[in-house]
Amino acid sequence: MKQVRWGIIGTGNIARRFASDFRYAKSGELRAIASRDKASADAFSADFDIELAFVDYFSLINSHEVDVIYIATPHTSHYDLTKACLLAGKAVLCEKPFTLNEAQSKELYDLAATQNVFLMEAMWTRFNPVIEQVIEWVEEGEIGDLHSIQASFNFLAPTDPEHRLLNLEMGGGALLDIGIYPVFLAQLFFGKPDFVQNQAVIGDTDVDVFEQILLGWENGQLASLEASLISCHPNRAIFSGSKGYIEIDSEWFKAKSCRIVSSEGQERAVEFDFPGEGYQFEVDEVNRCLIEGLQESPNHSWKDSLELIATLDEIRQDMGLHYPGESELRHPEEELHDHHHEHHHHKH
Repeated sequence: MKQVRWGIIGTGNIARRFASDFRYAKSGELRAIASRDKASADAFSADFDIELAFVDYFSLINSHEVDVIYIATPHTSHYDLTKACLLAGKAVLCEKPFTLNEAQSKELYDLAATQNVFLMEAMWTRFNPVIEQVIEWVEEGEIGDLHSIQASFNFLAPTDPEHRLLNLEMGGGALLDIGIYPVFLAQLFFGKPDFVQNQAVIGDTDVDVFEQILLGWENGQLASLEASLISCHPNRAIFSGSKGYIEIDSEWFKAKSCRIVSSEGQERAVEFDFPGEGYQFEVDEVNRCLIEGLQESPNHSWKDSLELIATLDEIRQDMGLHYPGESELRHPEEELHDHHHEHHHHKH
């Protein structure tokens, strides 16, 4: 079986963490890195023993040495780079958020279908063994009927107003960067919500720095979620059921342990002893899909990704947060079916 050959676009923090975990993947070869800065490309290729270093994204995109490209650049460039890769016939794993909004995402998935090329949003947490364990427990009815999910992703972001996380021009804000994780978790178990409420704090740079989101489903399930760039939190996830609960330890999105507690208080804990942070599991999934000739992962499908960004669009619409160059987030005809949200905006 021939090795799947990987290239990475971008040399920032997430690219480094991904490259560092790549060695733990079951198969695949990290062949190329691209950065517009020669020093960055050279340093990255030296650090991770990568043969090819490009100072131009398109040289990598058009390289015959590469089968699949991992896009790890800031949010605002995901759409253009993914599109270029697809047009070049390259499979893509694009960092989340896949694009800034649902319209952009839909266009790319449609293009992938037309081009007959594999495409996946890099929702690495989905492939963590702890998450797989929780899915199994819930499906087997270990905690009875699952009624609610609570999850947070809070951390102290750099305070530099130019930093991508706080920069409106770069698609900044808590929601798209980290709020996406708790929303993903809720939708993984409950599907797209029927009701969306949110309270957001907009910071000095006009992006959201902190929010609490309440999602509801017609059948009575609820999710209470929090994301923050300005506060600390244990970042656990709790699944409450009719026969007990499951807790994923801090930090739930990359945890190595979880526990299940019955209504009688009996506890069972599971620990997974995997190396690195767990980026290798999404690499394994992409390799598997490419070898099997799949265009999308059944475990984080195009539909899953589209439903996730649609909810984020709805939350952002409610915040009144639009990014430069972005047309209205949703089409006017959809507004007619929209349920009314309460709007609350506070300056931080």
